[in-house]
Amino acid sequence: MVTPTGATAPLAGTTVVDFTRFVSGSYCTMLLAALGAEVVKIEMPPHGDSYRTQGVTKSDAGSTLFESLNRGKKSVLLDFRTDEGAATLEVVLAGADFFVHNSRPGSLDGRGLGYHDVHARHPHLVYAAISAFGDIGPDAERGGFDLIVQAESGIMSLTGAPESGPVKVGAPLLDVGAGLSTTLAILAAHIDRMATGVGSQVSSSLLEFALAGLTTVMADVIATGEQPPLLGSHSPSFSPYGAFATSDGHIVLAGAGSDRLWPLMCELIGRVDLIDDPRFVDNAQRIKNRNELTDSIEAALALQPSDQWLATFDAAGLPASTVRSLGTVLESEQLVALRQVRPPVGAAQQPAIDAPFRFDGVRPTLGAAPELGADTADVLARFGVGAAVIERLIKAGRVAS
Repeated sequence: MVTPTGATAPLAGTTVVDFTRFVSGSYCTMLLAALGAEVVKIEMPPHGDSYRTQGVTKSDAGSTLFESLNRGKKSVLLDFRTDEGAATLEVVLAGADFFVHNSRPGSLDGRGLGYHDVHARHPHLVYAAISAFGDIGPDAERGGFDLIVQAESGIMSLTGAPESGPVKVGAPLLDVGAGLSTTLAILAAHIDRMATGVGSQVSSSLLEFALAGLTTVMADVIATGEQPPLLGSHSPSFSPYGAFATSDGHIVLAGAGSDRLWPLMCELIGRVDLIDDPRFVDNAQRIKNRNELTDSIEAALALQPSDQWLATFDAAGLPASTVRSLGTVLESEQLVALRQVRPPVGAAQQPAIDAPFRFDGVRPTLGAAPELGADTADVLARFGVGAAVIERLIKAGRVAS
């Protein structure tokens, strides 16, 4: 892979054996593809990755859920549970650089695909595993989806309001975050392998990323022992910092992001009296008296519509926004400028979200997700699997040509 600037992509010339499913693992390996690696997705016959048929929306190319997580990869349909399939997988592993899975810890051990067995046979491989709760501890063997870990990690104890109760974050951010964390660890292990010639094991989990996301909040919990209440859109650490009603809707307002912003906000909404009010004299007092402060701010904001307030705040440098719908976000000038949303290429493809990074100002792009088994014969032949073996596997229905 070569970027439009002519620079070679960081992982060009490397190969990933992709044993992942669902979101976290598939997102990790898609990022590796964006970094230039050849990602060989191993899929079990007869249907492959379950996401190929799941999800609400379908396009001519298949499930948009699968398409969104598997662009830029190659699909090899291979039953590694059979003797010949296992032997074929060994050939591929011997010529690869990375092995990535998000199966439950220990579940691959019986197939000789746990870290210690794989490392003994292929010491050059960087072996990466993503799980729900981590690969050690009493919960290691528990399965878990983003929703479950949002609850188990405590994140849902912070989201929602007293009226609604706990509310999950609307997108699978723990899945995506675990994928990002694992990608970071894989790159670090790759750098070490370049020096030593020996691969290592890296791991991450949804729970570990959730705790990382709670870093600043947990600092206060550790210090005080107190559980933050359900605050809706408001922050447990800063006030005013949340959503506020105007005359025609709501805006989000960061009036406590710094010592400069609090008095500035008071001036802009015409409530300079709040600055020296003993109830709001510092951030600690404003948090303690958040409800009263919110009432005072909303009484002022009720005098004008959201757009007018936003224009005032923007001109003065006070961070504020409306809550945009996803469709509006896709059409925003900022996203157009960033070029992270790739327009459809060909009638069968959908717009897609590209990698969240750029090199020399250029964002790596990926082609469509592969058709099931489309690359089996080509990939296996390139790794040195004999034509007769490939033909037998195809005829046996264990792989697709």
